[in-house]
Amino acid sequence: MTIELDPPTDLEGQFFERTPPNDELAEMSVLSACFFDREICKTVVTNLDPADCYKPAHETILSAIGEMYALGQTVDPITLGKYLGETGDLQRVGGPGYLFNITANTMRIASPDHALDYIEIVQGHARRRDLIKHHTAGVQNAYATHTSTGDLIEKTIADAREIRDRGQTGTDLPTEDILDFVQHEDVYDWVVPGLLERSDRLILTASEGGGKSTLLRQMSVTLAAGIHPFKTFEMIDPVRVLTLDCENSASSSRRKFRPLLAAADHIEQPVRRGMFHIECRPSGLDLTRAKDRAWMMRRVERIKPDVLIIGPIYRLHAGDPNSEELARKVSVVIDDARATAGCTVLMEAHAPHGGNMGPRSLRPLGSSLWMRWPEFGFGLRPVEDEKSAQNAEGARGRRVVPWRGMRDERDWPQFIRQGDKWPWMSYRPIDADEFTGYSATGAIW
Repeated sequence: MTIELDPPTDLEGQFFERTPPNDELAEMSVLSACFFDREICKTVVTNLDPADCYKPAHETILSAIGEMYALGQTVDPITLGKYLGETGDLQRVGGPGYLFNITANTMRIASPDHALDYIEIVQGHARRRDLIKHHTAGVQNAYATHTSTGDLIEKTIADAREIRDRGQTGTDLPTEDILDFVQHEDVYDWVVPGLLERSDRLILTASEGGGKSTLLRQMSVTLAAGIHPFKTFEMIDPVRVLTLDCENSASSSRRKFRPLLAAADHIEQPVRRGMFHIECRPSGLDLTRAKDRAWMMRRVERIKPDVLIIGPIYRLHAGDPNSEELARKVSVVIDDARATAGCTVLMEAHAPHGGNMGPRSLRPLGSSLWMRWPEFGFGLRPVEDEKSAQNAEGARGRRVVPWRGMRDERDWPQFIRQGDKWPWMSYRPIDADEFTGYSATGAIW
């Protein structure tokens, strides 16, 4: 018995009679977001291809917005209407009334801060439409008899790759041969000579009250003032610092920074205006949400810091601190900020609670991703013998313990002690094998 296959007309009809995937409201929300903030407008025009819009009018409008942004023009319904009128497209997109309706229809249910979410929705529907066209063509070609099966399969794969790589291949650089790769000259771009290079990532850990927040505050002030963070009598080039404190209130931070600024003034190396910016978010940030990602990126893009200090890590998302997926999302955002500004990133994390099996671990609490992510990971551990660590003035000591191998050789101190003007000073005991404290014979760097 021979089974006859029906022709593909019904199958094709099922595709073409259905409305292709699209979200008109998401498209309108993206366009509306461009009217409120130039940085958001930049995000839209650099991340969304006008051809991804399903509605032809929206494609024309987004193209015009991109042209206006490139010319440095203000974008709002009035200026956009004027521009479209001059290009002869105003009536084709629905006239001035439609431009105002875009905002009116979205302002109560959509937020410009969520523009990245709307972009993802529009792009997702566009890729789905591409897949439908691709697979529909594949079905039609599979019924045809004039193409060999091998050629059909290869063409189907090639078309799928084109959808995957659309808009991406132009940014790919040629892959270098190893013999060319090693010929490039390596030049250190130091933020602190011998200690921190631009784009380095550092996570500092300690127990509660272990001194990590204090050390990062000291580093923020000294770097902005042009002082080596550990060798406080050694001057360096000042760098621009942005601190996003996600744990402490503004009033608490002010009380802690005033003596540090005074210490810099005391050695006639004050922090100059414009070199140190700070925002306090004691409620934390959730960098897995588009609104908070955009909040952080706007500040990074505006200030362009050389050093970004943000954290603690557990305040950077609102989910399970042990979640690898949430940690990955946060790390991607931090890396995006690092790439955007070309900055060094300094973060802090709590160490896990200890047990009865020896010293408390100094690895970052939460996802194991944080142990793999940074170039440098150090923990602050109180000296084992607190009594012997007390000098005549009652100063405290901390051993600086690497909890991951350094990816490059750097001059990090092995020991810090409480200072006079500064909370922490680097200290090198005479006997490098014994860190039970320091004596009058030790040396301050």
